[in-house]
Amino acid sequence: MPNQLKLYIMLFCASVFYGKAQLIPSDTISVKTIAQEDGLSQLNALTLDFDRLGYLWIGTENGLNRYNGHQMTVFKTGTKPHQLKDDHIRAMYHSNDTLWLATNTHSICAYVQKRNKFLSFEDKLDFNKFPSLKFAYTLTPINERYLLAGTIDYCVLIDRKTLEFEVFPINSGVDNEYITSIIPFKNGSFLLSTNYKRTYVFNFSEKCLSPFVAKPKGVQALIKLDEERILIGTEKGLFVYDLIEGVLKELPSAIGKKNISGFFRWDDKNILVSAANHNYLINRNFQCKELIFIGHKGSAMQTTICSLSKDNQGGIWMGTKGRGVFYYHPEQQKFTPHRISVSNAPKKDFISIFNFLKEGDTLWMATEFGLARHQKSTDQYKLYLTNNLDYTLAKDARGTLWAGGFGDGLLRYNRKSDIFENVTLPISDKDVIQITPVSKDSIWIHTWSEGIYAMNIHNQKLTKKVFNGTSLIRSRNSLVDSNGDVWLASDNGLYQVNKDETEYYSSLSNERVFCIAEDLNGNIWAGTAKGLNKINTETGEITYYKQQEGLPNDFIYGLEVDKKNNIWVSTNYGLSQLDTQTETFTNYTEQDGLQNNEFNGKASYKDNYGNLYFGGMNGYNIINIDSIAMNDVAGNTIVEDIQLFGKSIDANVVYNKSLDLSYEEDVITFNFVNLNYLWPEKNHFRFMLKGFDKDWRPVTQQHSSTYTNLNPGTYTFKVQGANNEMLWGNTDSFRINIKAPWYQTLWFKILMAFSFFVILAGAVHFRHKRQIKVNRMLSEMVEERTNKLVKTNIALKDSLEVTRKQKKNISYLMQELNHRVKNNLQLMTSLIDFQSINSRDELQSSQLKQLQSRIFTLAKIHDSLSQQKEISKNVRLDKFIHQLTLDIISFSGFYIKLETEFIPMVFPNDKLTYVGLVLNELITNSIKHAFEDTKDTPIISLFLKNQDDQLVFEYRDNGKGCSKEDIDTSESMGFKLIELLIDELGMEFIVKTTKGSHFVFVEKGKESSIRNYETTSKNFG
Repeated sequence: MPNQLKLYIMLFCASVFYGKAQLIPSDTISVKTIAQEDGLSQLNALTLDFDRLGYLWIGTENGLNRYNGHQMTVFKTGTKPHQLKDDHIRAMYHSNDTLWLATNTHSICAYVQKRNKFLSFEDKLDFNKFPSLKFAYTLTPINERYLLAGTIDYCVLIDRKTLEFEVFPINSGVDNEYITSIIPFKNGSFLLSTNYKRTYVFNFSEKCLSPFVAKPKGVQALIKLDEERILIGTEKGLFVYDLIEGVLKELPSAIGKKNISGFFRWDDKNILVSAANHNYLINRNFQCKELIFIGHKGSAMQTTICSLSKDNQGGIWMGTKGRGVFYYHPEQQKFTPHRISVSNAPKKDFISIFNFLKEGDTLWMATEFGLARHQKSTDQYKLYLTNNLDYTLAKDARGTLWAGGFGDGLLRYNRKSDIFENVTLPISDKDVIQITPVSKDSIWIHTWSEGIYAMNIHNQKLTKKVFNGTSLIRSRNSLVDSNGDVWLASDNGLYQVNKDETEYYSSLSNERVFCIAEDLNGNIWAGTAKGLNKINTETGEITYYKQQEGLPNDFIYGLEVDKKNNIWVSTNYGLSQLDTQTETFTNYTEQDGLQNNEFNGKASYKDNYGNLYFGGMNGYNIINIDSIAMNDVAGNTIVEDIQLFGKSIDANVVYNKSLDLSYEEDVITFNFVNLNYLWPEKNHFRFMLKGFDKDWRPVTQQHSSTYTNLNPGTYTFKVQGANNEMLWGNTDSFRINIKAPWYQTLWFKILMAFSFFVILAGAVHFRHKRQIKVNRMLSEMVEERTNKLVKTNIALKDSLEVTRKQKKNISYLMQELNHRVKNNLQLMTSLIDFQSINSRDELQSSQLKQLQSRIFTLAKIHDSLSQQKEISKNVRLDKFIHQLTLDIISFSGFYIKLETEFIPMVFPNDKLTYVGLVLNELITNSIKHAFEDTKDTPIISLFLKNQDDQLVFEYRDNGKGCSKEDIDTSESMGFKLIELLIDELGMEFIVKTTKGSHFVFVEKGKESSIRNYETTSKNFG
């Protein structure tokens, strides 16, 4: 079939289709508006384009804008070199990090991003010769090297490689004619339209401009539909040009003869047609529908689309006249809100929903005005108006539908008459807040203030239910689990009812329980006024989930488990999904298409197909987890600004990835962004400063991080961004080098080291010379002193020889003296012994023996002192007592066992004689009196200790003993001698009544005459 015939048939079909249509079909899409409150410099967004990093550039009549999804950076005209010359931007094209601009009064300009410089080409364009070249309107790429720009009266061919400009005049004979649209035509040529409704063909290979032979009238927009057709928009409607046949035909359409201002490719099948305050989508078969843009407030917004660009996530950005920039993404809203629309409702919007029940194609809802029904097949709503807040719906085992609410009591649905009938019950409380079918014959009716009643559905007989001895009030929700147990949620906590046994769970995060659900593993989940609780029914363990674990809000209204065993909850701030495998939350708000951020209690439900229903203040949402849109583009993460002390530096941080700072610049803020435009407010980041942080900082939604008091050195800041699905993208990095202060630099340290060595060498040299001089003086002094010392040494030698002879004589005399004293004492002992043998008087003999013992003791003391190698004022008391006791016992000739417990200590030797005599008297007394009648082995026990820095000496024997009275009445010379000696020693004498004799001698006074041996071992070791 010839192409011309095909075109006629297509036009005929379109004419018939649109001729019969009375109204243009419409498609309503929700858009996000980027306007002046978002930082946009002006609301007429004439041109849009994306750079290779992902930034959106917006050209307006009053500024060039760069948008990152988070904030706007605006470039305005400036007087300094390499600043923007004209901020009225009509067209834009980005390539190779250069942004080409068609401006209102400075023709073609370019912004070189890596150099952060704006370039103007006034010297190449010669505005003096071609003054109308200043006014540029269009900019279109010819190929990878050339651009074609349209200005008043000219089109300009731009060589981007050599920056050469070639000017082609529009020879129409009309002033101020400018090009409004440029599109590829055929055979390497381009079709141009102008503001005077003319069309031209630019032949690139021949570099010439000629009129278009078809001569359509009033052309304002052009777009190439395919290789065979061009769509032409005029001030009086649409035309189509057949490239094969060269035929121009008017296109009958529902658009009519509206003034067409622009064409933009919407997708592979549709073209966006822009007219004055109207916008249409037209497909390849020329079927048309009008686009209605709905803002975040739900109202329609009329505007004219001036420009269109797409991001790498499938989002469509539209520049408008007077309304800023529209952003549309087919998956921008994950959910679709549903509103109850009925004529008999007291209000038309914000109808609150509290409970659901699904029966086949019918969805029942309990609302604030009564009970509502929605038929899915017809999409029709019906409201059973009760003028009461209906709160609960239930279906028993026999298929009867029950309902209840505040003021309604119990209602039963009559399917034949299609009405809800009141069921009269013998209770005063008319507030029914939950209905629980528990068997085929019984339901439980939960009332607000009178507790729970079991009702026989056949005869309506009621039985009051009591749990753990109490009536359970305000039980809003219930669950019959897979084991048949009934779980009851109330303001007083959670109860598990198993036949006649009831278990109360007292350890939930809050006792006000609003909802219950059972997951696929048999765990019970409870939503409370303060978080979510997971109950392991096998172990009884309870796990808490609150805001700090990721919930958007702690007040849990509704709770459902999806078919993947994930937990969904409705809160006071949207919906939240808990992935039970990863223990992470995904939160959704009104921006995701929820009916409202606030939901209602009991307004959650799961149907037999696994669909979830959540209701709230302004309708409800139906969630099919298999159809939730996922954002699979992570976005490009960029460090885009660095601030010092809160002020941005002029360093083009986006392209220059390193910076040198002084040590004083120690308050550094890194600003970063993730160029993900689909829910950008839900982007997340993690970052670290290598060289300071040991690991990644915690995940955050903040776009900046500040570091202070960094030490000199090299650091690398690393940041990684994730989208709303927590899909992590690339990591961007930025290096900073903080220079050390001059006194910490390497050259300063080298200089200081060199100076130190110079000073050290000088000091050594000076000291060497000074030492030579001193040595010379010392040598002379030594020689002089040596002579004197020689003489002195001779004299000393002579003196020393005399001293040695004297010392030898003294030593000999002392030895002789000690020998004679010792001999005399022994002689005295022998004489006394001889006298006692010849004496026949026993008393006299006993006294001589006692005297002999005393002299023996004195001899031993003298001998002990004379054996000291060094002259000292002190002796080891413990050794002295021990040895002397052994000598006295040996001298006595009796066998006596000696037990001692001493601590090493020293004692003045001038008092040693007193100690020895006391010891002699004690031992002699024991031998004489204590052991005369005993059959046991005689034992003498001696104790020497230091108690509170006072000498304590104890003497014990195992004889017959004596008391203090015995000593006081005794006329024995021995005890009197002991008292005198003890008094000389400065000690007290204590007699203790024990088995045998027990005497304790304690040193009196604050200053002790003893010292522990360890403390004086260096003198007496």
